[in-house]
Amino acid sequence: MKRIVNNLICVLGLIYMGACSKSELPFVLRDTDKLSFGYAASSQTFTVCTNGDWNVSAEETDWITLTPSSGTGDGKTREVVTVEAKRNTGAARNGRIAINAAGQVVYIDLVQAEGFMVLGEPTLNKTLVKDVALAGAAVIIPYTRGVIDEDIEVALTVEGPGAAGIEPSHVTLQLAEEAGNLEVPLSGTPQTAGTVTLKVEFMGLAASLETRVHAVDPGSVIYLEQHFDQLVLGGDHVGKAAGLQLVGEWPTVDGKRVLPENPQLAVSGSPNTDGTGDYFNTMHPSFVAQRGLEGWTGMRVYERPGYPKIGTAGSTDGFLATPPLTAIEESDDIRVTFKAARWSENATADQNAKLVIKIANGGSAEIDGTEIDLSPTWQEYSFIVRNATPATVIGFYAKAQANNRFMVDDIVIRKSTD
Repeated sequence: MKRIVNNLICVLGLIYMGACSKSELPFVLRDTDKLSFGYAASSQTFTVCTNGDWNVSAEETDWITLTPSSGTGDGKTREVVTVEAKRNTGAARNGRIAINAAGQVVYIDLVQAEGFMVLGEPTLNKTLVKDVALAGAAVIIPYTRGVIDEDIEVALTVEGPGAAGIEPSHVTLQLAEEAGNLEVPLSGTPQTAGTVTLKVEFMGLAASLETRVHAVDPGSVIYLEQHFDQLVLGGDHVGKAAGLQLVGEWPTVDGKRVLPENPQLAVSGSPNTDGTGDYFNTMHPSFVAQRGLEGWTGMRVYERPGYPKIGTAGSTDGFLATPPLTAIEESDDIRVTFKAARWSENATADQNAKLVIKIANGGSAEIDGTEIDLSPTWQEYSFIVRNATPATVIGFYAKAQANNRFMVDDIVIRKSTD
């Protein structure tokens, strides 16, 4: 009966967490029957207690090492074994450690979480253009859970009507950080305009990017460009300097103001002094055309040196709008860039001046109707209009309340590459 009880205690002791003690019979104890690892390289320990020789081994498990792998127990001491798990780069995996001691084998089950790299949406760092070499071009793939300092074999394949001249490749890359961007270089010279699919494969993963080889560089296609360089009159409110003013009275034609044949100009007034009346109310169309603004429309637009001012202290309806973008054929995505600054004569009244972008006659933009906060100094802004047409007009409007005067400059509308 005593032997039966002792054998039962030995069996229960295989997973018992209590103290190791001497026994006349051979026995073996372990402090756990399962170890769980995250995907990253890491280590854990377990203990073995036995009263004789022991050894441990990984059964059909090549992703761990065991230190030490053998020893001789004194029946008292819990001997510590360290389990080092390698970084998992694939699916979740299982394994088992065998403990051989006391004429028997007991096991510890292992599990490690999946460790696939996580890929984001791939992008290109350059626009693909027919007959333009791809020097410096690359597919950029954001990633997390990267495998650091190991060679990664990367294959790039190219398909589609625009694929000719873009060379497939196999490259070896290394990641320096666990999260970042994988850059897969492109080589060759595109020979045909058209759509193209770039597929990147590595470590059992794949990322595809559908893009286009353009016949001409889209960034070089400019539909409208206005820097207001022909505007010279008025105080420089942004630069805080007085400016040129017409000496004497403005002559009129059909009730609208024009410059005299030999205008005399002199610096006068203050940085807050307009150089003209309202372009689209009091100035003659011939004067507006001389300033390079034929086809533009607006209300409460006044000349300043190198830029227009829109709005007055009490008005709520100031705006300036481009001519229709007739250079667009059918429809196109466009990028609009411009500079703007707010009026800053009164620190309290003017500090909340806002600009509103309005898209008319075709096209859509996330910014349409949004109020833009302005600074007293020039700031650059940019937005994209999708599916703009030859009739599309871009409007720069003051927020519809008093004290929303602003200035604009350097308006450029080009074909979007985004």
